[in-house]
Amino acid sequence: MLWDYIFVGGGLSASVVSNRLHHFDSSLKILVIEAGGNANNDESVMWPNSTNLIGGEYDWKYKTVPQVALNNRNVDLPCGKALGGGTVINSGGWIRGDKFDFDLWGDLVGDHRWSYAGLLPYMKLSEDCPVDNPKEHGKDGPLPIQGIVSTHREFPLRNQTLESWEALGVTQLPNIDGNAGNPLGIGDLFENKLKGRREIASNNFPLGGVTVLTKTLVAKVLLSTPTASGQNPEATGVKLANGTEIKGKEIILSAGAIRTAQLLMLSGIGPADELKKFNIPVRVSQPDVGKNFQDHGLFASLWTLKDPSAGYTVTSPNPLWNQPQYGYGTPADFLVTTSIKDKAGLAVAIEKDEGKKPDPKTHPLLKTDRTFNEHVFMYTGTPDGTTVTIMLINLLPTSKGSVTLNSADINDVPNINPNYHFTEVDKFVAREGMRLQIEFLSSNKTALGRDIISGELGATGFTETFTTESTDAYIDSRITAGLASTFHPMGTAAMGKVVDTNLRVKGVKKLRIVDTSVFPVTITAHLQVATYATAYQAADIIYNTKC
Repeated sequence: MLWDYIFVGGGLSASVVSNRLHHFDSSLKILVIEAGGNANNDESVMWPNSTNLIGGEYDWKYKTVPQVALNNRNVDLPCGKALGGGTVINSGGWIRGDKFDFDLWGDLVGDHRWSYAGLLPYMKLSEDCPVDNPKEHGKDGPLPIQGIVSTHREFPLRNQTLESWEALGVTQLPNIDGNAGNPLGIGDLFENKLKGRREIASNNFPLGGVTVLTKTLVAKVLLSTPTASGQNPEATGVKLANGTEIKGKEIILSAGAIRTAQLLMLSGIGPADELKKFNIPVRVSQPDVGKNFQDHGLFASLWTLKDPSAGYTVTSPNPLWNQPQYGYGTPADFLVTTSIKDKAGLAVAIEKDEGKKPDPKTHPLLKTDRTFNEHVFMYTGTPDGTTVTIMLINLLPTSKGSVTLNSADINDVPNINPNYHFTEVDKFVAREGMRLQIEFLSSNKTALGRDIISGELGATGFTETFTTESTDAYIDSRITAGLASTFHPMGTAAMGKVVDTNLRVKGVKKLRIVDTSVFPVTITAHLQVATYATAYQAADIIYNTKC
């Protein structure tokens, strides 16, 4: 059989695009090939307290190469290995990000379709959102969105938490909505769940009418040999790891930022020097494949309660936690997003990285208040209920890494190098974010610092704890020892470099990419919303344009 479309990878993007293409034309012959299994009806992944998520059977369980700026630690980088991809194992955060990022994307590639205004209709189309703001949100989409307010699960420290952030100059957003283009401030915490139940992309975008192969690994894309000089090769199908060849009219890579880059290189599309290391014939010299790799770094710390018997944490015996809605999702009242106050300090860090003083009127990190840090204060910590947790997520890393080959065998995981925390800017941003959190939880300026928290618990290997007197060196050392992944990999087949604005791989006919690898700029958010919008738009593009 000659398939009209073959999708390599059956994650979020393939679920949406194949569903939409079938909706447009039910006669299309569409094949989705997924390396993992089908978790659509697996109750072991459906709930926030499920134990088969990170590290479970639907996780690739990747580890990075030793991270130079993190004491050469190998960092766990979970990625979904199932139909629905990351939507099978993620925390479900429904976080759109900053309008600036998408506008930067559109400007960079010279195509308004990839700006905020261009993607907004697709963001709205995907969601059933509880916020009453039709200009920014959809109500009839296939993805139910829940917030803390809409599920009536306000937590006991909600008022003190709000007062504490406001005491530090962080203000509440209109409608408590950080998903309206400007996330800077205090917003509700939204998740794409229905009364806590996980929403897997391949359930919300059913694949009836689409042929699906699970537990099947694709080894490479098959390319034709041009018959005349100057012609580009054409994708004609895929070769499975078992040697089987499957032919198709158009091939769409949707295997994620790690595997998509690997597949391109194994197919002979990538940096020539990288391919030659493993005797892979260079079909298309494409130096940017596997480059521009980014992930958001995450740092968590535990803080001790003055009175654990007050029942503030979900592991305490407070009867409030017996109400079912408190098990619906992340135990936090707000999602807080901040920029950088110390612009002079940021400028110094930029100069160290770039070798010259930045112009504050034109430099993209200085000319406007960018979205740098995310803060999630959670009412959970150690099992005994004596501590709470706060997470710091660096949403705008300037460090860039790579995905490179480990061998010419698809069964061998590639070298994954996010290059976390490598730049002075990233170190500076993390320090400022951590100082804000220390002030939030331990200073006399805040209700939490005065009345609720006795101090930071500390970390293994350190004799000090975080205080308002902590030095830059101490903060750096803690972050270096504890920074983890948010598993938001992106950028390894960037639009404008590897693919064009119609998602076609440059230099190859009939080959496209639809996943987070095409993001050419850092999306300062959890990646679901941007990925769903990209996939929605991709379906329209693929159906209406030839490859």
